[in-house]
Amino acid sequence: PLQSTRMFMVVTEKRRPEEMENNLKESITLPEVRLILIGGRWAGKSLSGNTILRRERFLCGRTRTAQSEVRHEIVEGRKLIVVDAPGWNSSLSLKDIPEGDKQRFKLNPSRCPPGPQVFLLIIPIDSAFSVAQKRIVEEHMKLLGERVWRYTVVLFTCGDYLGGKTIEQHIESEGDALKWLIERCKNRYHVINNKEKSNSSQVTLLLQKIDEIVSDNNGSYYEVDEQTLTIIEKKQREVAERLEKIPRAGRVARKDVGSKGNSGASGHQSTGGCDPQTGRVAPVDSRYDI
Repeated sequence: PLQSTRMFMVVTEKRRPEEMENNLKESITLPEVRLILIGGRWAGKSLSGNTILRRERFLCGRTRTAQSEVRHEIVEGRKLIVVDAPGWNSSLSLKDIPEGDKQRFKLNPSRCPPGPQVFLLIIPIDSAFSVAQKRIVEEHMKLLGERVWRYTVVLFTCGDYLGGKTIEQHIESEGDALKWLIERCKNRYHVINNKEKSNSSQVTLLLQKIDEIVSDNNGSYYEVDEQTLTIIEKKQREVAERLEKIPRAGRVARKDVGSKGNSGASGHQSTGGCDPQTGRVAPVDSRYDI
């Protein structure tokens, strides 16, 4: 993993030197588009990231994203930078989330400096968007500030569940909660079927909509407030200093206990039992994946 100048980790991937060199040469003249995938657990963020990038770049399956991961890919004449942010627990109110987790959520947009041009808010079609889910989404978006809405698009997943209906018919049938969300996003939405990765047109249309948003915002992007960064970094330093004061024996004991539930640098955690990719045991009490 690479560590930025700020006090957080960014999960990246190792690439072959010749592949990196070729991609670098090709990307120099291409427009850069920075996206961040946000939403609840199991909404299909990682799958959607792979569909958009047209390659299997994010780990999917029985594991869930435990920390932000960043992937780069050239797609249809664009240099895409996609951040797969950890999902929130859709059954927990924000007041039940530890303060440190809220702070880490606020830092997710910093994973693609200078900041994301578009937030893709992932909403699965295979389950109803209830009033309770509306509240959870609204609470998390408030953490990012009112300005986040100008950069947000609703990306519906599980498009195969539509059957013969259009996405507009689905929105109408879901009721006021989903209609509210669409209105907050200025009627910007797209539907994707991650089971049809060969259907390149769904990605083409999404990228066209993203281009329109970037144009409508005059190329601006979302930036994490400097005051917020300063406060969070101060608290992180205080935590680090307190840990340094713990006797070495205590730190080793804590590390041994923590390693039993740590998903490692892969940025993913198992849903239960052992992670089939790493063999590590999943954490017993992980209320929030951030």
